[in-house]
Amino acid sequence: MKIEYETIDALQNPEKVEEIWRQMLTKTKGGVFLSWEWVSVWLSTLPKHSKIELIAGRLSGETVIAFFIGKKAVIRHKLFCYRTASLNSTGDDYFDEISIECNGALVQPDLKVNIIDEICQATKENWDELYLPGISGSSLDEMEHSFKQQRDNLNIIEERDTNSYYVDLKRIRDTGMDYLSLLSPNRRQQIRRSIREHEKQGDIRIHQAESRMEALKMLDNLAALHQKEWNRRGKPGAFSNQYFMTFHKTLIDRFFCSGMIQLVHIYNSTDTIGYLYNYVYDDQVLFYQCGFNYLDNNHARPGLISHYFTIMMNAKLDYGRYDFLAGNSRYKKSLATDHYRMVWFRLQRKSIRAWIEQKSKKAYKQTMALFQTKNGCNRSEQVSTVGGSGSDGL
Repeated sequence: MKIEYETIDALQNPEKVEEIWRQMLTKTKGGVFLSWEWVSVWLSTLPKHSKIELIAGRLSGETVIAFFIGKKAVIRHKLFCYRTASLNSTGDDYFDEISIECNGALVQPDLKVNIIDEICQATKENWDELYLPGISGSSLDEMEHSFKQQRDNLNIIEERDTNSYYVDLKRIRDTGMDYLSLLSPNRRQQIRRSIREHEKQGDIRIHQAESRMEALKMLDNLAALHQKEWNRRGKPGAFSNQYFMTFHKTLIDRFFCSGMIQLVHIYNSTDTIGYLYNYVYDDQVLFYQCGFNYLDNNHARPGLISHYFTIMMNAKLDYGRYDFLAGNSRYKKSLATDHYRMVWFRLQRKSIRAWIEQKSKKAYKQTMALFQTKNGCNRSEQVSTVGGSGSDGL
């Protein structure tokens, strides 16, 4: 049977959107970034002129697939104009700074579909580019299978392919809470040395926010430390984006009491070591953002200490996983026990305009590579400040 699709203006029909999304979440697990908590705050904090559509697919009157599409016209390189459609995001970098990860459509588990075909059919192909940010897990497997059947019509552009590292907290409990034994000798030494440095000013302690107001205050303190460090590096920092701050304050204000938000303060007798902002969802703790108090001491690594104590706390609380989310930062890999893959895709309809743009990009990259080779330099791409992925100086 053919799936019948309905397109709903998500900002104009909040009650209908909530009914459909909550109904789908009873059938399939979407993860924290597709939870109603995250989605409801996202929709309610966007400007009212934003073009966000909920696409709901039905079989025999029952909703079996649902996802959001953000629509926006973009101009790149002051020359190429595209009608873009973005999965569960706006397509606008300013509002998408909140960085959705573990993305995908909500699909009834027993429904076997080609997800790209379904998105094309549901959106009536009314776009030049389809952006698929932060795809992982079963959604990634399904989409990569779908791409093989779409290569005649679409350019499949892989914008970012990264590992998402995590700590299996059960393995820590299985070692009798000896997490350090799971790490490399070098990381063990760094953590122990950092602990000794910070304990010169008193015992290290960790405190989890116990109220909504305390959590909001911790977020402010975290943001101040985060901005101080990123500004020192000559970067704007995530919290320079006002929408980013508004979104997270609203999320904490509305849903802290539900238990999905974890804000922790790591400190000693004299000063703050760091703050971590995490989500707790489906037996997982997901690290989202951080603010560390850096000292003029290379051995006092506040990030390592903050993560170490937070991981140990959550292992004791009997959670299953501490997830660092996307990013190949060295510290994430060194503290993790396992990883999975996450990819950002851009699907572009084949056209003369797209062909010219891709050829221009290729020529530019080749020219820059030649220039760098001749000048003996090796420029590395900067990573996002969201999710702590830019905080490798732990």
